[in-house]
Amino acid sequence: MFRRRRRAANDKGFTLIEATISISIVGLISVVLANVFSVVVHSVPKTEERVDNAKTLQGLVTWLPQDVDSTPATGFDESSTAATGCSDNPGVNLLRMEWTETAVSSGIPTRYIASYRHVLSDGRYRIKRVTCSGTGAGPFSNSQVRAVSSPLPPLPAGWAQGQAPLAVTIVRSGPDVTLVTFSVTNLDGQIVNVEAAPKNPAQSLPTTSGVGFPTVPPTTAAPTTTSTTIASGPTTTTLFPPPTTTTTLPPATTTTLPPPCVVTGSAISPASVKNTDPNGNGNSATGVGVLASAVTVTVTTTGYCNGLEARATTGAPNGELFHNFTATPTGYSVTFPGYPSSSELWADGDRLIKFYSPTGGPYGSVTLNVK
Repeated sequence: MFRRRRRAANDKGFTLIEATISISIVGLISVVLANVFSVVVHSVPKTEERVDNAKTLQGLVTWLPQDVDSTPATGFDESSTAATGCSDNPGVNLLRMEWTETAVSSGIPTRYIASYRHVLSDGRYRIKRVTCSGTGAGPFSNSQVRAVSSPLPPLPAGWAQGQAPLAVTIVRSGPDVTLVTFSVTNLDGQIVNVEAAPKNPAQSLPTTSGVGFPTVPPTTAAPTTTSTTIASGPTTTTLFPPPTTTTTLPPATTTTLPPPCVVTGSAISPASVKNTDPNGNGNSATGVGVLASAVTVTVTTTGYCNGLEARATTGAPNGELFHNFTATPTGYSVTFPGYPSSSELWADGDRLIKFYSPTGGPYGSVTLNVK
């Protein structure tokens, strides 16, 4: 009896068939799990890549359409050396936009600037949007700088505007801008495009002082000559219509816009000036420096030229300069200060100074020779 019980206990366990079935089931489950893991491993990088691409230019997608829609055709500057016109002037200019808005209550034109720039910050390159606003020549001190992209590759040596890895293109139809495109290569080598098209090419909307109605002549209803006669025996009764009411509309109100600004003549004095070292080393030529003496530009005008402004292409790192004209008995005058009261930088060569007003421009120009 003892031997039989021990042999029965030793016989407990899997049979060969049971073990084979168990191993087969475990193998099938392992194959399924391996396939699922492989799919997950291969799909996660693609999903992350799509998310990264979407986040690369999230800020640019938000702000660029609004800025492009506000900017007139003459307000775009994609020169890599252009300054912002704000107190902050970081990195390389990609696209600078400027527009003017005039408040109905004050009638004073306000300049708005939005400059997109490639900036190195905290060891990473990003696109940053620099904005500011104000009246007068600027640069304006209320600038704000915010990143509108994730980290991007640096610009290679010899990079020029319109080339990868960060190309900005502007499509024009005649004088109007029809499309602005940012083509950006991210750190993974993927190219992301952001496009914006303006809906209103006008620089500013005109101010309306009244509401005009079309002229409508007075309406007078002519009396009718129809009568109704009712016979009742030998008596005849004639009924006439009620009297007619004449309605006369008030005269039309029209709004007359002022004539456009026209510059009929311009002069510059002196027309040629030396370039001097801003540190006070005399009038020696420096290639880039401040004007050795002040330069005055005068213009004669007709039409609506309030807020006339001179914009000088300096060719220097500070980019374009802005100065407001002041009214004179015969027209307008503006002075670009010289040494020692000025810190505005100019490069040697012929420098163009153009004239604008809040309603448009340029209306003319003069050339200053810097030597």
